[in-house]
Amino acid sequence: TIVVVMTWAASNIVHGRIGRMWMAVRDMDIAAELMGIRLLPTKLLAFAVSSFYCGVAGAMMVFLWYGGAEPAVFNINQSFTILFMIIIGGLGSLLGSFLGAALIYILPIVLRFVPEWMGLHVHAATVEHITFMTVGALIIFFLIAEPAGLARLWQIGKQKLRVWPFPY
Repeated sequence: TIVVVMTWAASNIVHGRIGRMWMAVRDMDIAAELMGIRLLPTKLLAFAVSSFYCGVAGAMMVFLWYGGAEPAVFNINQSFTILFMIIIGGLGSLLGSFLGAALIYILPIVLRFVPEWMGLHVHAATVEHITFMTVGALIIFFLIAEPAGLARLWQIGKQKLRVWPFPY
């Protein structure tokens, strides 16, 4: 429920006046300032909203996922995992955040059970190494070939399916 409400609120913020100001400042802050957008309050608001979302996400992760706050929970590997979810999903996209998180979470599960369905026995350490290599390759691919991530690939796929029989 919390994730749905926070996503709905973020979608409304991004598609409203505040979101347009953030996008203008992100794209070219000098032009945004010339159009009448005050940079300092806009950047401070973006920082405050993003900090609020990070705080809620951290609190949910600690108390709903791990069950308690321990220093070992927030290690550098956890930070990189969250960063990789955003990079693979697509920077600046709500849908991309969910797609990247789903891919990073489901990838080790798929790599563990698909070989067993084919009759191959794969050790857990091998699955972990293959996961690291696959995630690294995906990050390089998305940073070079498609910086908008899985969200952009999803948009392209939807658009191609929408005009499928007659692409011209």
